[in-house]
Amino acid sequence: MVPNGVLPAPRRAVVYALAGDSRALEDSTVAAISAVGAKATNLIVTVPAGVADAEARLADLDVRIVPVPTLRFSPSNYRDGLQALIPRHGEIDEIVLTGDGWFGPLETFDAMLARMDAVSGDGWQAAEITGALDDSFDEQGHPLVAMPWAWFVARRSLFESEEWRSFWEDQRQRPREAEHERTIAPELIAAGRRIEFAFPAADYPTANAPAHVADLLIEDGYPFLDRGVFGWYPPYLDRQGIVGHDLLRVAERHGLDRDSTLSALSRTVPPRTLNANAGLLEVLSQRSVIPSADPRNLRVAAVVYARDLPAFEQLCGKLGVLPEGFDLVVTTTDGRKAARIERFVESRNLGNARLDVRVTPSRKGRDMADFFVGCHDILLGRDYDVLVKVHARKHVKKTLNVVRYFMRYQTENLLASKEYVRNVLGLFAAQPHLGVVFPPTMHIGYSILGSGWGGGRYRIAATRFLARLGVSAPLEQVSPLAPYGGMWMCRPEALAPLAQQDLSYRDYTSSGPMKDLARVQERVIAHVAADAGYYSQTVLTPEHAAISHTAIDFKVDQLFSTTTGYPVESIQLIQSAGRMSGSGIFGLSRMYLTRNHPLLAKIVNPAYQAAYIVLGTLKFGKKALRYGLRRLRNRRGGF
Repeated sequence: MVPNGVLPAPRRAVVYALAGDSRALEDSTVAAISAVGAKATNLIVTVPAGVADAEARLADLDVRIVPVPTLRFSPSNYRDGLQALIPRHGEIDEIVLTGDGWFGPLETFDAMLARMDAVSGDGWQAAEITGALDDSFDEQGHPLVAMPWAWFVARRSLFESEEWRSFWEDQRQRPREAEHERTIAPELIAAGRRIEFAFPAADYPTANAPAHVADLLIEDGYPFLDRGVFGWYPPYLDRQGIVGHDLLRVAERHGLDRDSTLSALSRTVPPRTLNANAGLLEVLSQRSVIPSADPRNLRVAAVVYARDLPAFEQLCGKLGVLPEGFDLVVTTTDGRKAARIERFVESRNLGNARLDVRVTPSRKGRDMADFFVGCHDILLGRDYDVLVKVHARKHVKKTLNVVRYFMRYQTENLLASKEYVRNVLGLFAAQPHLGVVFPPTMHIGYSILGSGWGGGRYRIAATRFLARLGVSAPLEQVSPLAPYGGMWMCRPEALAPLAQQDLSYRDYTSSGPMKDLARVQERVIAHVAADAGYYSQTVLTPEHAAISHTAIDFKVDQLFSTTTGYPVESIQLIQSAGRMSGSGIFGLSRMYLTRNHPLLAKIVNPAYQAAYIVLGTLKFGKKALRYGLRRLRNRRGGF
């Protein structure tokens, strides 16, 4: 008889657990199940109740689907899978517990299996994880949740043992489900079983090597990239020095499909979190073409909202950097403007192949309504690979400096030069799941950072809006990743759900079913794309990267000047006091009570709200009186 643990090709049963964070099975997961199935004689996939299409997506694979009652992954799902395997015990030599908590397997998968098949023992685990759990940030919308395990192998001497049965029967006594993967090996070892590790913790400088130093593990032959770390709270990764961009780059060198990985993450990770953790900001050259993929075959159309004709004429100077033969679609508010636009464009050599000028209702939803209603046929027609959405409109409430920088920031970071545009389009050509590209949140002259949801009112509206669309991509707690300013490049199919709603211009008025529909749409662009499997990326020119980084570097330094420790600790302290909701004694006293006397804060909160309403009414009345007096003086003076 061949000794257990040195079988050249063990009869391997695999229980593959789905996390269930997305309703749809991602392509990366199907590919992983296929790769794992090639190494198994029996393959079971446990499917949480929230996953809708597993049976259809896995129909071509030799798998047995086991539905589980939980909405998302729980270690108890493995118990359900193990129960389904009991009748097959005589046909298998080992059972593997794994799932979609990782991306891969990478090119070193076979080597790890071959190496550990030659090691005797009752079982083995791919990577040893020790120490305490990483921090959970529930209040910030980033709780630490249990994820499917990486790779735990139980050989016959273990899976038919009393210790194995006892571990699963006692599972309910372990309240923290996220701990189970790191405790199973120590508990079995303590019970007298021999469990080996392909990558022992002692070989690495941290207790949780798969998450904290994944690059070192992968370079040593570890065939998985941990999925969970990309959904962690970004300031915590900052505190730990974990750079997700580097982890992706190392894994890609060893066979990871980066584009497919980001597509999968986009469905389950808030866009701003993914943008930060994966480093999805590209600073692109505007003087030379950086080879990524040839974009010359992409069909491009520019969709321009032109309410302010002088601004449109200036914008046309930027449109000339688009690739020769692009189509130009312009929406404006009346026939006279349309005729002037046609004459102006025809008198210039912009390089466009076709011009389509459309007259749309005035001042109803502005550029957003014109894009999703007036140009819905373009979004749904699939005649183009990339749409460039820009606008030329008046900014009556901003100073000249702010307006000038706004236009520079928005247009130059999309249309800086022919070389720059080719580099941006090259991203679309190289990354099939890249859905939307736009500049990062503008913070010079604007106070969007920290209040992108408008104090929460846009988030409430966005939640309802996305529910109507059937979009389940998670929302950010503080500010969404969004193209504030309304300019971006996109694949039409990434935003098609917004054009399929059968909206009208009336929906954008005050009598429409949703107030501020245009602003809500602007804030959920990345989420709608993510639900369709398309991720968003931000881009900057080197010049604007320098302007932006130096400005925000100084501002962040000032913000943290009265706190100590790492930003993650300062942020938690500040957020625990709640929103300031005003300046002066009212705001500061409310924050003090919230932080130090939360029960008392709840009692006096109605009084604070009443005081804010009174102050707001007085402030508005003072403004209205001043405005009225100014109008009266102007009328008397003949203006």
